[in-house]
Order: sequence, then structure tokens, then C-alpha cells
Amino acid sequence: MRWILRLVLLVVIVVAVALGALFLLPTDRIARLATDRIEAATGRTVTIEGPIRPTLWPALGISTGPVTVANAPWSEEGPMFAAKALTLSVDAAALIGGDIRITQIVAEAPQLVLERNEDGAANWELSGAAPAPSPATEETAQAESGSGGTAFALDEARLNNGTVLFHDRMSGQRVVASAINAVMALPAFAGTGTAEISAVVKSVPITATLSIAGVQAFLSQGAVPVVLNAEIDGVTVGFDGRAGLVPLAVGGRLIADIPNWAPVFALLDSPAPDIPQGLGRSVDFSGDVTWSEAGKLTLREGTIRLDQNTLVAAADLTLTGERPMLTADVSTGALDLSALAPPPSADGTADGGESADARPTGWSDTPIDVSFLQALDAEIAVAAESVDLGTSQLGRTRLLTKLENGRAVTEIQELFAYDGAVTGSVVVNSRGGLSTRATLAGAGLALKPLLTQFADYERLEAVGDVQLNVLGVGNSLNALMNSWEGDAAVSLGQGALQGFDLVGMLRNLDTSFVGEGHSTIFDSISATFAITGGQVTNPDLAFLAPFLNATGDGRIGLGSQDVDYRLLPVLLEGADGGGVQVPLEITGPWHDLSFSLDVEALIRQEFDDEIEAVKDRVEEEVKDRVSEELGIEVDTLDNLEDTLKENAGEGILNLLGR
Repeated sequence: MRWILRLVLLVVIVVAVALGALFLLPTDRIARLATDRIEAATGRTVTIEGPIRPTLWPALGISTGPVTVANAPWSEEGPMFAAKALTLSVDAAALIGGDIRITQIVAEAPQLVLERNEDGAANWELSGAAPAPSPATEETAQAESGSGGTAFALDEARLNNGTVLFHDRMSGQRVVASAINAVMALPAFAGTGTAEISAVVKSVPITATLSIAGVQAFLSQGAVPVVLNAEIDGVTVGFDGRAGLVPLAVGGRLIADIPNWAPVFALLDSPAPDIPQGLGRSVDFSGDVTWSEAGKLTLREGTIRLDQNTLVAAADLTLTGERPMLTADVSTGALDLSALAPPPSADGTADGGESADARPTGWSDTPIDVSFLQALDAEIAVAAESVDLGTSQLGRTRLLTKLENGRAVTEIQELFAYDGAVTGSVVVNSRGGLSTRATLAGAGLALKPLLTQFADYERLEAVGDVQLNVLGVGNSLNALMNSWEGDAAVSLGQGALQGFDLVGMLRNLDTSFVGEGHSTIFDSISATFAITGGQVTNPDLAFLAPFLNATGDGRIGLGSQDVDYRLLPVLLEGADGGGVQVPLEITGPWHDLSFSLDVEALIRQEFDDEIEAVKDRVEEEVKDRVSEELGIEVDTLDNLEDTLKENAGEGILNLLGR
């Protein structure tokens, strides 16, 4: 019974002490301490409205009515900070000793305004000039500050259901983050600060955690350990390294996992782009990054997974100078870019369903924007063991691109393509509009996949050597294709021309030997080309085949996508119909070529001797008849007119009595 009485007495004493502390709590002094600290840190006036009440639960402290922190004088958005209420908890043990130590601040429905005006001034650029702090504030600051400037320590700060408005008047951007809940802790200014934050921005949920091991040093004494992890609706980003504000420096391991881009672009008020498979529909990134106050960002041991492709990269980005400068070295094994190829259709064509005979003619007039080449200078080396383009396979590839003042030069250091090797360079120049030059040489190239990919022409099956030197100017594909200037040469080995049977045409004098199932086998083709205004002229085609030889000349319209070509084939002796020589006219648009035989030339060929004999016989008869009728001598029909004039003059003189 005695112990029960003692226990009851103890409870009464505790309750009495608590109630006494509650009624004796210096509410005004605590509120003044809080406002003094905020004003000292921001240089802005703090206003507390409504009564200030003491609290016992969940912690000893005070609660206030609405609280506001003044905004910059030029702002029109209202207070920089406003909350419906604040709850401030204090250290009970320190309070008994006569000291006030705020251990927790809870803000209910806080609203924070971050704003930049038309001149670029920001309301978060705080002066720190404020009314002199109270003695209690000064004592706490002296005890905690050390050498790191104004001290600040707080066991915990909570924001419940807050809102942040960011308004940039220079760009017109206005972003609101809502449903913000945050827990922040800084028990000692020189110690570790932590934060856990969740929010919703443009309907996208965001969570983040942050740890800074040494806030005082982070603010003013160099880099300290920093760990940051964030999640944006399934997109995760993490950093584990060191960072500091004075001097500004960051260095550590950065990782990112982006299963899809929709949340990221939702934050940018833009739909996610339709990125081809293999170029980064999903992205995994990890690498060691550093950022220095000198304006240099570096990446080392970077691994970038773009869907099924994995790249290894090292890069330096320097932001000083007239333009940023990027140097990078990127390598990969098998690079799969097959998604860039046109999708196959149900009928086997590669253009999304249209047959070759139904394809529209003409190049696109859509403007080609290469202004991005002006954004920076660069030197980028890329190496791949193989490249799958869908319609063709490239072997080992090494390219070096140098970009300077909007002019990009790509040097092909090594490229095995279309079963052969390619060397040369490609220049893309954005200075004063788009211009491009290609100087290329290919040896042992398979022409069918090459021409299919670049000219949508798939009827030539052959392996050969190609040389190309062209220059094009224009801001659209149509303008470029109609502006090409330069020259080219081809030398092909054995192969076939699909779609028409030249031997069958000559044997049967019938142009119906065209279409699927017809082909012309050849042993070699050689030709040189002159290119002017998007028109390719060829005067010296040499075509050798098992049953015929041919020469040719004519025009191929790169810009106009048409052909006007004359082929002179000759069936070889020993072939069925040997010796026949019938010119073949090839004309029309690429997608619907027409073939016609020059039968008149064949007739002249077959009956040339008979025609000449008839002409000679008729000429003799005419000369004899004229001589007989006029009584004059005619040597040839060519000088008949002169002979008649001469004899007519003699006759007139005689009539005049000469």
C-alpha cells in the first residue's frame, strides 16, 4: 500500500511540474527567438499573427497562428513564405536551466514563393541584414558557429502539405509543386544534415533523400560527403560522393535508371518523344562525374545502356570560352540500330506497305534544322565492333567527328560496310544554312543494300568499287538532292540487273521482258559520272555480259528522281540472234521505269546496204534524165543546183544579145 501511495505521489508531482512548466513557459521569448533567427538568416521581416499558446504534447513548446516572411520589394506574389501555423518545440532540460533551445519546428500548409523578375534578380538572393538578434540568439550562435558563419542547428523541421511556386518572369515559366511533406534535421551546424522530401509536380510524384556530412563545411569550407537519392514516378537518380558550395565542386558516382521518359517530359510540359528502340527508350547510366568551379564537367568510367545497346564513355565538357567544348570517347561492341530501318510491310516491301510501283515521287521539303551544331564545339571519337542498320550490317567502325563553329567534319578512320571497306570524310556545315560535302571511296561494296538504303533502288545486285565526291547546299532534302555538284565513278564485277531481261528483249525485239522474274546477268560494268544541279550524266558506260556487250550514255536525275538513258547493246556472235544491235531507251521516274527498243535504228542496221544501193541507183537515173532534158552535164546531185544556175545565167545573156 505504501508503494502505491508513493507512485501516486510521483505522478502528481510530475503532472504538477509539467503544468507549472506549461504555465511558466516563456512563449513570447521562444517566438521572438524563432523570428530573430529567421530574420537574421533572410534579412526579411517575419510576422506572427494570432495568439501564441504553450503546448505540452507531443512536445513542450508553443504554437502560433499564421506566420509570414516578407518577399522581395519588387514581388507581386505575396509573402515569400507563409504558413497557417507553426509549432516550436524546446529542450525541456535546457529550459529548466534557463536556456531556450528550439529542437523542432513544424509548419502547417506552408507556401514558399521562389521568383525571378524581368531583370534577373531572384527573391532567394538574401541579404542577411536584419534587426539585431536577442541575447539568447547571440549566445547560441557563438556556441555553435565556430568559423563557418552564422550557425544554425535544429533537431527536426517538418513541412506538412506544403506548396512551392517557382515563377521566372524572364522566361515566363511557372511551376507549382504541391503536397510537399518534408522532414529535415540538423542537430549540429558542423554535423550531418538530412532531409526526406515528397512532392507532386504536374501530377508527377517525386521523392528524395539527402545527407550532408558536415553542413558548415559544405557551405563554406570545401567538399564533404554527400548522398542524394531521388525518384520521379519510377525514374531513379542517385549520387554518392563529395560536394561543396565554396568553392563550388562536385565529385562522385552518379547513377540513373530511366525505364521510360514519360515522367521526365511531363515535368517539362511535353509529351515523351517516340525514341527508336536502341537509342534510349529506357536508359541505365552509371559513371564517375566531377564538376569544378572552373566550369569543367568530366565523366570517367561511364556506362550507358540504351535499351539493348551498352556504351562505355569518357568525356570532358568545358563551359568557359565562346562556346562549350566537348571531348568524348565512346565505344561499344555490337550496336543494334535495326529499329531505324523502314518497317517491312505485308507484301514484303520495306516502305511501310506501299509497293514499289505506288511510291510517291519527290523529296521532302520539310526544313532540316541543324542549328544545334552552333551550340558547342566538340571532338568525339566513336568505335563499334559492328553496327546493325536493319537493311544492312556494318562491321568494325571507327569515326572521329570534329565540330567547330557550326561545321562538323566526320573522318571515317575505319568502316567495313556492305561487305567492303569505306574511307573518306563527310562534312555538315550550318554556317549560313545547310551545306554538306561527301568524299568517299568504297572497295568491294555490295551495291544492292547500299542503293536500297540511300537511293531506294534495289534492282542492282553486284559487288564493286565506288568513288564519290559531291557537294550539296539546301535547307531541305529536296533542295539538297537538286543541288548536288561533283563527280563519281563505279567499277562493278559480276552481278545482275533485276527487273528486266535485256537479252530477251533483243532476241525477241519485245520490251515486255520486264518485271518480277526477269534479270540480266553481266560480267562487269564501269562508268564515270559528272553531277551538276542534282543531275548525273554518264557518257561512257561499258557493260559486258555473257551474251552481249553494251555501251551507254544519258542522264539520271537525283533531284527529279527520273532517268533518261540510252543503252546500245549488241548480241554477241554465237548467241541466238547474234549480231543484233538495238538501242534501248530507259526513261521515266525511278519507281516506274519504261523500256523501249529503237526499231528504226534496227531497220537502218539490217537494210543499210540495200538503202544505199537504191539511193545510188536513183541518183544515177536523176542525173541522166536531167542531162537529157536540159542538155547539160551533171556530175552529182549535190552540185545540180549550181549547174542549173550557171546555165540559166548563160541563157539570159544570150537573150540580151551579148
